[in-house]
Amino acid sequence: MRDYAIVRHECFIFADEAYAWPYSESTATSRLQQGISATSVSLTEAIFDGTNTFPMVCRKQRERALGYAQIAGFPQVQKTADNVNPKIIKPRKLDDLRDYGPYFYAGGSNGTDLVATYCENKGWKRIFDNNRGDYIFKWSEFKMVSNYQNFRPGKQLLNQIPNNRILTTKGGLSTCLKEYERISIKYSKARLSPGWSAQSRSIKLDEFFPETYRIDVKSERQTFFDVFRDGQIWICKPSNLQEGRGIFLLRSREDLAVFRAKLESIEENPLIKAPQYNSSIHRVVQRYVVKPLLLDGRKFDIRSYFLIACTSPYMVFFRHGYAKSTCNKYDPYSDDLTSHLTNQFIQKKNPLYNGMKEDTIWSMERLNDYINARYMKAKHLPKDWVFTVFARRMQEIMTTCFITAKAKLDCKLGYFDLMGCDFIIDQNFKVWLLEMNANPSLQRHCEVLKTVIPKLVYEALDLVIEIFKKSSKGLYILPIQSQKEFVLIYNGCHQDRISRPLRVDRNPLTIVRQPSQLHPRPVKRPVKKPLKKQSAARSLSDHAADETRLLQKTVSLLSHEQLPVISQLQSLCCTRPKIKTNPLSRSQPASSNEWSQLKTNVPKALIITAPFMPVLSRKFTTVAQKSKSLESSLQ
Repeated sequence: MRDYAIVRHECFIFADEAYAWPYSESTATSRLQQGISATSVSLTEAIFDGTNTFPMVCRKQRERALGYAQIAGFPQVQKTADNVNPKIIKPRKLDDLRDYGPYFYAGGSNGTDLVATYCENKGWKRIFDNNRGDYIFKWSEFKMVSNYQNFRPGKQLLNQIPNNRILTTKGGLSTCLKEYERISIKYSKARLSPGWSAQSRSIKLDEFFPETYRIDVKSERQTFFDVFRDGQIWICKPSNLQEGRGIFLLRSREDLAVFRAKLESIEENPLIKAPQYNSSIHRVVQRYVVKPLLLDGRKFDIRSYFLIACTSPYMVFFRHGYAKSTCNKYDPYSDDLTSHLTNQFIQKKNPLYNGMKEDTIWSMERLNDYINARYMKAKHLPKDWVFTVFARRMQEIMTTCFITAKAKLDCKLGYFDLMGCDFIIDQNFKVWLLEMNANPSLQRHCEVLKTVIPKLVYEALDLVIEIFKKSSKGLYILPIQSQKEFVLIYNGCHQDRISRPLRVDRNPLTIVRQPSQLHPRPVKRPVKKPLKKQSAARSLSDHAADETRLLQKTVSLLSHEQLPVISQLQSLCCTRPKIKTNPLSRSQPASSNEWSQLKTNVPKALIITAPFMPVLSRKFTTVAQKSKSLESSLQ
């Protein structure tokens, strides 16, 4: 299939240039006169033609050509097969520069109409240029580096945390959970972090996550080859793909041998780089849940939602979704993937899908009624098991997954992320987590989804915006007025409030501090003391204070009966003499009698540390006598 656009503009490809440029006629004529060979081609042929006739141009030139096509007023026509009508490509929408903000950007096709409707109802103006940085809200289906480089924390809202792949890819989630299990076993007696709730206790990995190995890790790949046995069923998934693409089953040694040979050929291929995250070797193999719980004989799993509404502080929510089932009856040994995968993109390939489309998606209320009627008495389950035991279990698993990756996620005020979590229930009503997906499907192709998805999107955006406003202003986050069906499972804000910086009054010496209860761990702030004029030599009272501290350390080792002697230490703190004298002045020579009396009465520690003082007051004589009596009593 080749694409063209009907445009009258011409351009030239010169021999000394790699791209086709829309030269003016005079410029092209002058270059031709210089003897440079050139070929006159249609501007859009040089852009859209995929053959080797004309080179492809860069992105900016392509956009420039599209702009010329729009100016010329000619529609772009996409050529298809001869028996199919040509498809008209709609021109790209341009921003109206006359609009005044605030602006929002919503790109992609996955639920973008819901996001755009929500923002327009708030009076925001939509922009279509992804490179603009004057937005306050951005919903992008695909992550781009430029989105995070120009992001302004506390001023803008942006969905999808930059490194969320540690949770939303199969390999990243497996690595995080295994690392968490290893550390929790090593430090099993460590206290829980302050953000943990009562229901977020540590649970073992094999209690909720099927046995999983990463193929791109050589040690884990070899372990999988060693544990594989005939008769087992393992499911192999690409680490970074969705919609059921690239999934197959491994049932026998023959299947394993073919898979192993393919991996070896990929490793030996020098054109394939191992670090590439989307390469064929980036896969996981997971033990297949052979005996799942069935709905009328059909396999099903549950889609629940995991919302990180704020990353500074962390505010994490859970919400019920829906149950999705297959069209065919479950057969673990069937080669038809539509019997094993409940993904709607896979089920659409089943010829029975059009007649069973509404029956492949169940609401949680319908699932709860089914389990109450079918299994409550037979399995001795509590009433409304779906909304009680099952809901708590999903919340525990989600919280555990979040705790494993919390320290690794990029946290800036304004980041938020909505993820989809797939759970499956086996015949023993044990809950298993299959995977977590970024950018979950928000399509509404049946009645249940038309009810669930809009409520999900609108409430999620309400939570994100309300928490963002409170966090940026330093207000109390709880209670959250917009919270309805979402359940808060992790609250990273201590005392339900964000600590504010100190507010300084007009008087620079008066500082208004926050209440002490807002800081569970008060931080010691340095207190500025007035500068003292340093003297040439330390006074005798300063050395007496040093002696006091030395004696206090000694007395602390005494028995309880001798401790009352410490009361005499208060009298050791003498004051400076009222008569100001210069200790270094030569006009006041020291008396030999006074110095000998000082030498006999003052302890050796004071004599060694104290400098020579010419004149001694009567107060110090009294202090020296008390110090001597105290020293004798301690001996």
